[in-house]
Amino acid sequence: MSDKFNLYDVYEQNLNFLFGAGASFGFLPTLALSIKNTDGESYTFETLAKALDKENTNNLYTLLFMQYYKTCIQPGLPKPVVGRRRRSLVLNEYKKFLAILLSALEKQNRNDKKCNIYTTNYDYCFEVSADALLTEQAVNCVVNDGSAGFQQRRFHTKNYNNRVLQQGIFDKHAEYIPQINILHPHGSVYWQKEAQGIAVNYGHTPYEIEFDAEQLRLLTAFEEIVNDDSKVLEDLIQFGGEFMEDWTLLRTAEFWEHYDAIPIVNPTKWKFHETVFEEAYYQILRHLSFELERPNSALITFGFSFADEHILHLVQRSLSNPSLTVYISCFNDDEKREMRKKFKGYNNVKYITIDEDLTFTRFNKRVFTLKKVDE
Repeated sequence: MSDKFNLYDVYEQNLNFLFGAGASFGFLPTLALSIKNTDGESYTFETLAKALDKENTNNLYTLLFMQYYKTCIQPGLPKPVVGRRRRSLVLNEYKKFLAILLSALEKQNRNDKKCNIYTTNYDYCFEVSADALLTEQAVNCVVNDGSAGFQQRRFHTKNYNNRVLQQGIFDKHAEYIPQINILHPHGSVYWQKEAQGIAVNYGHTPYEIEFDAEQLRLLTAFEEIVNDDSKVLEDLIQFGGEFMEDWTLLRTAEFWEHYDAIPIVNPTKWKFHETVFEEAYYQILRHLSFELERPNSALITFGFSFADEHILHLVQRSLSNPSLTVYISCFNDDEKREMRKKFKGYNNVKYITIDEDLTFTRFNKRVFTLKKVDE
């Protein structure tokens, strides 16, 4: 049975949201794989990477990250991509979510009207969807991505403290414009190092990696194995042995040189190559921690597996705040059981499920609504 959740009951609280790959599914894949371990459990990208690292299979490990770049990062770069219609459908769900959220913020106290969205996705789905709503003049709000400037926008977490006050022409009344803060604790492909700061540019990225025909051939063979639920780790290692003579085609050092330049936190471990990005990641986590410590707070998650132990432990520590309630959206009952294991003993955690798989579309239609229960 699902725990009770009604946005109408919580909209006046300090609202925080945590989004993961499940929200962008259809445009970008989740980190789930089909290949199984010896216990018959399917690997995820994270668990397979750890297994390959333990087996000291460096070339297979590189192929896995090549696949990750090709399927999870490259489609989100600012360029025309295959699957434009799928991307449009996903962005439409983001727009629906933001429209509902802004309706909730409008109901808050005139001096509040603010929320935070933390997304571990590297894509620009929230930013582009918010921009579409603003372009359509469908909403009156401020969407704050932490950057400021004109021809060159620079990112800094202190910018999330900025608010816009709307006053009457004779200053007889004033109230805050609803504000949505968008924070990327795992970084973004739209961040670039600029001097000692971070520039933000949604129209350009230097992180394009091209694969030649031979690399794509190896990637195709690799993907066939990891996406086959009849395969196990030994099959992948055997594949590595059979193709050993082709490993020079990977140009491993060249790939990692380009990949490591991307300002993102990898799903496997926190490893930083630039201090300026490291500081940004930790400042965003501190921001999340501070917000969850505030009185009368709510954290609502969607599409997030809590595989990131930094964020998992941060949320667990924050649950010592008795006025914090965490609502975890679970795709199905299996995920709900896994979440219960991770948050065993925490009474202020609620689990949201429905009688079908909880997709983003169904979340917007059946869960995230301002309708009262009796409507």
